[in-house]
Amino acid sequence: MNRQRDLVYCLGRIGRLFNMKLTYNRWIAVIWHTVVAILMMQACRFIYFYYNQSLLPPVDFLQLLRLQQGGFILDMVVIAYGLSLYYLLMIVGQFLPHRIEESKWFRVFRDLSYYIPFAFLLFLNISDTGYYPFVLRRANSDIFNEFQNKSMFSFYKEFVVDFWPLTLTFFILLCLGIVAYRWLRFRRADRRMMPVWANLLCSIALLVTVFFSMRGRWDFEGKPVPMSRVIPYMSDYRQLPILYNTPLALFGSKMSVRETFDFYTDQELAEIFSPYYQAMPLSPNDSLFGSMKGRNVVVILMESMASEYIGFYNPEYSESYSFTPFLDKLIPQTLYAKYGLSTGKRSVEAFPSIFVSLPSFGGTFNETEWTMNNYQHFSSYNTDLPTALSDNGYRLKFYHGDNEGALGFYPFLTRLTPMSQYTEESFMEEHAWSKEDRAETWGIHDMPFLSAAAEDMSTVQSQPFCSILFTLSNHHPYDVPKSLEAQYKNGTLPIHKTVQYADASLCRFFERIKDEPWYENTLFVLTADHTNLTDQPKYANTAGKAAVPIVFYDPQGKLKGCIDDYVVQHTDIFPTLLYLLGITDPILSYGHNIFDPDTEHIGLNFLSDQYILFAKEVTVLMTPTGEVTVEAPAPYLQTEPEKAHLPSEKTLERYKALLKAIVQDYNDRALHSKFAVEHLPVNPRKLPIQ
Repeated sequence: MNRQRDLVYCLGRIGRLFNMKLTYNRWIAVIWHTVVAILMMQACRFIYFYYNQSLLPPVDFLQLLRLQQGGFILDMVVIAYGLSLYYLLMIVGQFLPHRIEESKWFRVFRDLSYYIPFAFLLFLNISDTGYYPFVLRRANSDIFNEFQNKSMFSFYKEFVVDFWPLTLTFFILLCLGIVAYRWLRFRRADRRMMPVWANLLCSIALLVTVFFSMRGRWDFEGKPVPMSRVIPYMSDYRQLPILYNTPLALFGSKMSVRETFDFYTDQELAEIFSPYYQAMPLSPNDSLFGSMKGRNVVVILMESMASEYIGFYNPEYSESYSFTPFLDKLIPQTLYAKYGLSTGKRSVEAFPSIFVSLPSFGGTFNETEWTMNNYQHFSSYNTDLPTALSDNGYRLKFYHGDNEGALGFYPFLTRLTPMSQYTEESFMEEHAWSKEDRAETWGIHDMPFLSAAAEDMSTVQSQPFCSILFTLSNHHPYDVPKSLEAQYKNGTLPIHKTVQYADASLCRFFERIKDEPWYENTLFVLTADHTNLTDQPKYANTAGKAAVPIVFYDPQGKLKGCIDDYVVQHTDIFPTLLYLLGITDPILSYGHNIFDPDTEHIGLNFLSDQYILFAKEVTVLMTPTGEVTVEAPAPYLQTEPEKAHLPSEKTLERYKALLKAIVQDYNDRALHSKFAVEHLPVNPRKLPIQ
């Protein structure tokens, strides 16, 4: 009996803690409800960090608290905007008759003005926590542009199930926030508890606080939410996703605005870097130049097929780890880059890099908005791979198993030069009876679509032709046709099953076309658009987030071997193809001919809001404000293990200068619409830095 009585007593004490408290002071209620919102936003930041800790730079507990301190500034920005209606109702309420402010409808409306934005802020932060492994940044407004033709509900429906711990976390935080809000409720007394002048003073103080919180600074100088306010809270710029919050990334001004730099004069810049390129023989006896003239070109862009999943690139792993038996056999028969690198973490960054030889540096080519941060609107660029091929008699066609115009890929390509397309609609017209071939979220599964693409390519009568194929099955939610699921083994990541399926689909494609009369006369380029989920320590570094296969396959066997003297990037594909095909049109290129020994071979990327240069000797990073840091090259992904250390200071300065020159040149062209070939220097080939 005593134990039962003690238990009832304890439960009663706990229950009384959650009993609603009343206050007749509206300003105490405002302060408490603001504190609740702050605590929940900070909790979201802790969750964001710990959920993605393996992908973020090392942060000790004290530094995490420091980031929370800086994050408070940014959290107050979105809280001030989000709860502005609630604050307004609390201020206006004091001037309304007692019966109106205390009426049920007014109190419900006031509560909803808090609950709805509060839930929205939590939802954005928690859902974005699961999105970070895919793009390695906070979600920004580009996501709405990239997926404009897709149902956001259909995406989140999959996330709710696949990332159920985060879904559960969201509801727990939401309930905690509502309970905390209701724990202290404001009730207006029959008579005023404070003098009118005191209420007016508090109202003015609240308005001033909200106004300056929205600006993220307590002065009228400079832009709102300035980068300079939060940089001191980071010990490493890659900690920005922890410091930031998703609502601000989505709806506020971007933290990384493209800036013009003046590191060098025009003359100095030209001596360090030139983006102009023209294919030409590399020596008097160069037999490789133009050796593929007239060949068909097939570019296969594989969704998320990172080097991490391909056994051939990871010989130190056990054979059971490989998920790509076909690629493991094909790549040794090709000319492949040992150190292949993508130029971003999104498909919309791969397309301009591969087909125009322009790194995106955080931009996108979607045309729904006109912003000065996205170079696609600077329509002055006039050199690209599709146009060069079209001008030389090639027929072009784009194959993608999604709907017409999905994610802006085809509109981007046709903006370069007119071409036909084969899409989900084309497939369903020919295979209307085949319902299982369609994945629920994206489009047609890779195996039936690539088989149909092979059939369609075989109907082409005239040569040469260029086919651009972009697969899609190897993408979240990682759907495999139900009838084939048992054929593929489970890996340590959900993507491992679709990697096997995508590899088998590619095998089926080559099996179908290998006996076609045009097959031997075709040059194939295989790569991945970007990396994806990772769990291997070897890839837990900056280069690992960009490691993709870059492969040139010649069925005649004229191109074969391994490029291991330097890194190779997406932007190298365009100038290299021009060299092999003997097309001497001058172009603007931030890539290199991979066969040119006199060029500074590098890789470019933009991760965690930093410009990145990869070389075999070093990784160089530069913040949007121009601060430069260096990292030792990643073993196996950039260089041999015994060479994975920082080079001499002279070499470091050389690569720092090169990255600064490239960014200065690129941003100047982006902001002044100068992506065009107007004239060529006497020697357009990029030379090593002296």
